[in-house]
Amino acid sequence: MEKVQLKASKRAKLGRGAARRGRKAGQIPGVVYAAGEVGGIPLCFDDVELRAALRRISGGATIVDLDIDGQKRPALLAECQRDPISDKLIHVDFHGISMKKKMHAHLPVTLVGVDDCVGVKAENGILEFLCHSFEIRCLPGDLPTGCSVDVSQLHVGQIIHVRDLPPIEGVKVLSSPDLVIAACSAMKASQEGTGEAATAAVPGSDKKSDEKSAPSKPAK
Repeated sequence: MEKVQLKASKRAKLGRGAARRGRKAGQIPGVVYAAGEVGGIPLCFDDVELRAALRRISGGATIVDLDIDGQKRPALLAECQRDPISDKLIHVDFHGISMKKKMHAHLPVTLVGVDDCVGVKAENGILEFLCHSFEIRCLPGDLPTGCSVDVSQLHVGQIIHVRDLPPIEGVKVLSSPDLVIAACSAMKASQEGTGEAATAAVPGSDKKSDEKSAPSKPAK
């Protein structure tokens, strides 16, 4: 479990005008919706510190220790709002959590061994990354930062499902076992000249492909 430390201060003044003035002064407005409490706590963050913290946050699977004027609150990143024209960060939302209660999270998936995939290198196949995260439930202290899936030994026609992933201690997978993480698809003969991939096999569409489903290496 990785934790990111981030300082914050309660906002004394609210409203769009105050938020604009704060952003000009290098302060990004935000909110933390506290666990078990009604409503949210309006906050402001140092722009540089916030952007540095966001670079370390892995989707919704990294606990952020908010230091709000000296009071610690564990939370998860909920949403980052950006200006549609400049793409500058303009607002950030966090959801507070209790370290003693199980929580739901989406665990991000990373494919490893992509450049060595045997189905692509030796069998003229196409590797498709179909599911970038799956839902889990666990205590915050057991929350993994991500799941690595090895696709180096994936042959054409083989699929890696959620059910093929090794169990993670303290973590219950909530997503369907049939959810497809990655697949190696054959290239249609009529499309080989253009490099277009055939449609990836999905559960129930090709029994032979499903039978040859390849397990992945343990999640890290």
